[in-house]
Amino acid sequence: MLALFGGLAWVLWPKDVPNSAAGGAAHTTISAANTPGTTTTAPSTTSPTTTRAANFPAGASACPGGQPAGSYKESATSGGKTSCEFAEAVRIAYGNSGATGASSTVSARSPVTGKEYTMACKVTSGIVTCTGGDNAVVYLR
Repeated sequence: MLALFGGLAWVLWPKDVPNSAAGGAAHTTISAANTPGTTTTAPSTTSPTTTRAANFPAGASACPGGQPAGSYKESATSGGKTSCEFAEAVRIAYGNSGATGASSTVSARSPVTGKEYTMACKVTSGIVTCTGGDNAVVYLR
């Protein structure tokens, strides 16, 4: 009788498993239907939500990013003529302009040429495309 009671208690006893011990899986505590006052732990059926950044256009060359500027963390160049240093300067100028998600004109200094350039930026499908300067094309996300 004692063994039966112990086995039943072991099955119905709450088993809280920390997320790190369960490989990060989420758990939800539910009440046992036939035994008032007891609980069991069951895996949650919901998945975490992830947001994917839009892809840069084909042929764009991604640049190593620095600190986020506004909500923009990455830049890319197109055509091989524009430096990543300038693309990052445009990203910082646009990100700090407050124009998040809107068309805007920004000025950015090229660390390569030392010159200030005006760039017209527009947003399409989550990617900001800035053009101007000396035929520069810069993508931001």
